[in-house]
Amino acid sequence: MKYNCDVVVLSFNRMDVTRQFVDSFLANTEYPCRLIMIDNGSGDGTKEYLCTLQSTDNCIIKVVLNRENRGFIRGMNQGIELSHAPYVCLANNDLIFTKGWLSEAISVLQKNSRIGLLNPNSNNLGLQPRSQANLETLAQDLRSNHRGEFVEMPFCIGFCMVTKREVIDKVAGYSEEFYPMFFEDTDYSMKVKEAGYLTGVAKSSYVYHLEHASMKQIGSRKESIFKESKEKCDKKWGKILRIAWIADGYKEVSSLLPEAVELARRGNYVWVFVRGRNLDRSRVFKEGGLFEHSGVNFVVFHTIFDLLWKILKKKKRYDVVIGASELTRCIFSRLGYNVLEKVDFAEINRIKKVV
Repeated sequence: MKYNCDVVVLSFNRMDVTRQFVDSFLANTEYPCRLIMIDNGSGDGTKEYLCTLQSTDNCIIKVVLNRENRGFIRGMNQGIELSHAPYVCLANNDLIFTKGWLSEAISVLQKNSRIGLLNPNSNNLGLQPRSQANLETLAQDLRSNHRGEFVEMPFCIGFCMVTKREVIDKVAGYSEEFYPMFFEDTDYSMKVKEAGYLTGVAKSSYVYHLEHASMKQIGSRKESIFKESKEKCDKKWGKILRIAWIADGYKEVSSLLPEAVELARRGNYVWVFVRGRNLDRSRVFKEGGLFEHSGVNFVVFHTIFDLLWKILKKKKRYDVVIGASELTRCIFSRLGYNVLEKVDFAEINRIKKVV
């Protein structure tokens, strides 16, 4: 059988989770693929279960049994090194799939050569079904209304990422400096973008994530590992900035949008505060000739007092304030904000390193 996608999955104990993954994957993945199952030294019967799996008409199954737990990153890299198909999917083993999820994701990759890494849509990205029983209803609605659509994101999330062989050839696997886990997906997204590609989501492909069903096994170490990996990521790429950009109407939004998107592509989140007018989000990006970007959002304000309230009330403080009048910039500067009259990418990069 000729297959076009290698799907790399790691297992470590929790046979019930892995079994649910395999059953859902085989039932809902019609795209010709090879499922590469890497077991990290399970001792609960998972290895024996994996050895019973049989390939199907659409899916070749390859099982690799490690004698010891090599950690998430090294285990996944082991699978990446074994892959050679035109497309590669890196997946957690705590997923539930819907029909056509992989075909749609790969279709989006094929439509635009600039797209290098994407997530399927998911509860991980805020699209929560009413219940697991309604997954296919939700997926059908997405297929009917958003087939082929791509939305950019500052980063992809590692629960399920689909990429191309040319990307793997350029950026290889996960960086082992983030061993054993956490922020390897943020780092990978940044490497993919550094190589000249876009990252985002295939809007009509849907996968449900049970969210760390297998991560409970690391117990009390989770917090310390997370903190250490975050520090490494911030040191390597700079802090993820929260940026407030103040615009005086729709015309100004149109002119600043390309730079706002570029800020988001560099691993930041941008809120564009627009005076006095609600905007059609999709239309704004479309008229600008850009993919919609989840890292750029719009907030309407009416007066300077309204603007101050909406910026100051945020529990998470903005790291940078851009634009507005000289008076407004003076106010925010006195309040201790980093204030810029216009975008200065060199200054933004400096702030990312020191905030």
